[in-house]
Amino acid sequence: MSDVTTPVEKLRAAFGKTIADVAILHGIPLVRVGKADVPLVAHYLHTHPELQGTLSLLWAVDHRPREKRYELSYLFTLSEPRQWLLLATDLLGEDRLFPSITPHIHAAQWYEREIRDMFGLIANGHPDLRRLVRHEHWPKGTHPLRKDFMWNTVLERQQGQYAFRHIEGEGVFEVPVGPIHAGIIEPGHFRFSVAGEPVLQLEIRHFWKHRGVEKLFENLSLGTGVALAEKVSGDTSFGHSLCYCQAAESLLGIEIPPRARYLRTLFLELERLHNHLGDVGAICNDTAYTLAHAHCSRMKEQIMQLNDRLTGSRFLRAVNRVGGIAVDLDAAQLGQVVAELNQIEKDFTELESIIFLNASLTDRLETTGVLNERTAFDHGVVGVVGRASNINRDIRRDRPFAAYDDLQVNVALYRYGDVRARMRVRMDEIHESIRLIREVHTRVPQGSIMAPSARVPVAGEWALSAVEGWRGEILYFIMAGQDGAIHRCKVRDPSFVNWPAIQFAVLGNIIPDFPLINKSFNLSYAGNDL
Repeated sequence: MSDVTTPVEKLRAAFGKTIADVAILHGIPLVRVGKADVPLVAHYLHTHPELQGTLSLLWAVDHRPREKRYELSYLFTLSEPRQWLLLATDLLGEDRLFPSITPHIHAAQWYEREIRDMFGLIANGHPDLRRLVRHEHWPKGTHPLRKDFMWNTVLERQQGQYAFRHIEGEGVFEVPVGPIHAGIIEPGHFRFSVAGEPVLQLEIRHFWKHRGVEKLFENLSLGTGVALAEKVSGDTSFGHSLCYCQAAESLLGIEIPPRARYLRTLFLELERLHNHLGDVGAICNDTAYTLAHAHCSRMKEQIMQLNDRLTGSRFLRAVNRVGGIAVDLDAAQLGQVVAELNQIEKDFTELESIIFLNASLTDRLETTGVLNERTAFDHGVVGVVGRASNINRDIRRDRPFAAYDDLQVNVALYRYGDVRARMRVRMDEIHESIRLIREVHTRVPQGSIMAPSARVPVAGEWALSAVEGWRGEILYFIMAGQDGAIHRCKVRDPSFVNWPAIQFAVLGNIIPDFPLINKSFNLSYAGNDL
């Protein structure tokens, strides 16, 4: 008898006829099971020592009016060789209940609450079914992502109050912060429970600026959704538009020209650079070390001005198009990019040595806001925050896109999980981004930067896309509708999976350290509050 090797074979050996159907779509194994079997199969994927699957995305699709069913899809990223596996099940007719996997997998908690709010599908057995996206002023029974809910519906406001969790006991009191803040910051509510100085509990309440992004996508065609993707999270305009384009191009059968792939890589790394430089400076600023903040701000501004000279946009908007890229760079411009980055790297290296010699700064950063590896894995944490907690994942290496299959990406990895580790990951990635851009400069081929569509997708076809943005892994699921329209677009910014984890990183710290911990995560409110 041969050894069971592939994940699908392992599932068949463990569950037999429970695995109703298996297909390979876009290179991803798709395993269909009955809804009652989802928790057991998901638990197996998550805990099996040779699989250790992380729940990377969970979403629902309303297939009406073509079919009278809802579909739930669970995307797992397996530990080795970091491949995807998709678990799917259907809710037929008027069925609105499905078994929760949150008791087995912590990372499912927000996903299942979101599905209840947006589709009215209830995760039976979920330990916390309070509203997440639909705040209490939304009328009962309002579920915006159902197909019978019109995008321009005007809702009546109702009264309601969110039930925060409370810790009771002598000397325990609560400190509410936000959602309106003193600085120029997006809205988010943080409620601390403390006894003396240490934080016993932090509860986050977000989604104050829900914009109906996924519903708006359903009014667009595959070719016109790029501009909306750029607005999901403004500081990641290029990363989001690239992820959208890749999914749309897969549906339209477009093969991107090699030159466009390389230029996309260059612009994505420029976006990573200016954000990481800003974050290193901001972390230093939150310890009152303004010298480092000033120099990082100067270098960040240099790159944003470079973006503007190259593309006409400081945030690299209107650069990506479905089929390629709108901006070509000549040899002189590419040389200019490398020359400026060489100078910036020299300045940044000098600044790094100053930062690392600052004992008081190190004292503030080390052991502050520790997110341990187990907690990071349980919550599916990604990107800079994950790599600082020894989560060895980077889509550029694991599922190469753009020109990364031609470029070897060195992944920065630390195991301490504190503020200093998160800053060190950013510092290492600054050097790596500059190295990758030099590689692009020497290897970029000549040729076209746009390709035409090859086909019109059949209604119901779908595609998944992943991009390693500067915060971490961005995911887009797009399902085609009739005549090239979008039937469903599920967007997942890395902030959605990293926000819950910050509630654990702050435990045992003091409230005055929270701005520093929060800045070391630097998550997007807009990218979270779709």
